[in-house]
Amino acid sequence: MKTYRAALTLGFLSVLSLAQARATVIVTYAEKPGAESSSVVNASTFTFDNLSTGIHTNVTWDGVGTFDKLNVLKADQYGGAANTNYAVEGLGSVSQTILNLNSSSGYFGMWWSAGDASNVLDFYSGENGTGTLLAQFTTANLLKALPKTYDGNPNAGSFYQKDSNEPFAFINFFATPGTSWSSVVFKNSSSSGFEGDNYTSRVQVFNTQTDGPLPGVIFEAINGTQETPIGLAPEPNATLGMLLIGGLSAGGSLARRIRKKG
Repeated sequence: MKTYRAALTLGFLSVLSLAQARATVIVTYAEKPGAESSSVVNASTFTFDNLSTGIHTNVTWDGVGTFDKLNVLKADQYGGAANTNYAVEGLGSVSQTILNLNSSSGYFGMWWSAGDASNVLDFYSGENGTGTLLAQFTTANLLKALPKTYDGNPNAGSFYQKDSNEPFAFINFFATPGTSWSSVVFKNSSSSGFEGDNYTSRVQVFNTQTDGPLPGVIFEAINGTQETPIGLAPEPNATLGMLLIGGLSAGGSLARRIRKKG
């Protein structure tokens, strides 16, 4: 019992230190292998299904924003949710894509397929990848954390379980209170490809008191270029999510709880 309480307190203190570090973005991954879409409500999704394959410029996401350029491919073993078209950076002439948002936003999600360590996602306070770099997400850490059950293309048909050495997972990015981004930059530092589909965006910051628990498995907190993996403490993910999303006020409340119990 003492060991459990010590581990629980250690987990609480770890979350408290993250809150005090003023994390700007919380990252979670899909709650189950094979999930290809977001469960966040009041969000808009862009599927690429209505675009022809090839290079496109100034593509409008109705009510959400504009992509400066896109390289659209038809479904193959490396991507395409439900075996439909998807976008890729790092192949052909498109090394990066910038999504400029009509309104500063607090949530973004995407189905990340055929994942590799060269994929990078940046969240900026200004348009066109300018202003403050609020969070830079690199996929190398996530590659180490995802269970092997996420490996391989999950779509039925001829692509099922192809590319079995790379992960396929839906990733969520949640801004903490007081944080929002105006542009998102997708880039790939090699020719390996940054494959993605079902881009999902919401203006409102996620609130665990009204939206419910954070969906999926909490993976890390990001502040600028600093990524802090979050080990799973003996508390439910929902509680960890409330503490992180609550920021310093939640941290202060947590500290009082620990002192009282001590």
